[in-house]
Amino acid sequence: MRFDEDKIYSTLGERSQDDTGYRFIESAQKVIDFDEITKEIADKYRNKRPMASCDALYFKDKNHIYLIEFKNARRSYIGKNFFLQKAYDSALTVNYAFLQSLSLEQIRERLYLIIVFNDDSVKEKEQNSENFRKIKKTFESLAGYKNRVLFGLDIYKGILYKDVLTIDKDFFMEQVYKEIF
Repeated sequence: MRFDEDKIYSTLGERSQDDTGYRFIESAQKVIDFDEITKEIADKYRNKRPMASCDALYFKDKNHIYLIEFKNARRSYIGKNFFLQKAYDSALTVNYAFLQSLSLEQIRERLYLIIVFNDDSVKEKEQNSENFRKIKKTFESLAGYKNRVLFGLDIYKGILYKDVLTIDKDFFMEQVYKEIF
């Protein structure tokens, strides 16, 4: 499928922008505006009925394709099933828009879903103490927090995606960003 080249490219920073205009990731890394891709497909093939979509798409190479969704909210404020439709529709849209020659099983071996939430986005913190934050990060690390899939998205791991990550922006920028880009 062919897309309007002037509309589909963006930066990761632009894709992390919320409805108020706040960007919680600062990055000039070039990515595909996956919301725009999904909109163009919906306009053409779904009689302009919207589909759910992730914010960004990045092809690292033929075996590593990343869908990234940004949510400028603390994870405790996000509903358990908030991302399920986005994850489902996005995987099928990648198949239709870019990889029609591959089966869903072949795509599953290449496709990764990353949900990045912003635990720092809420002005009134649960605890403003820096010591409390350090203790909390330590407990999260010991509990395997970095590998735990949140929001019910674990149902898609191994079905639509090779791996699913649900992480906060700090972990994304400190650990995951440099592995992908």
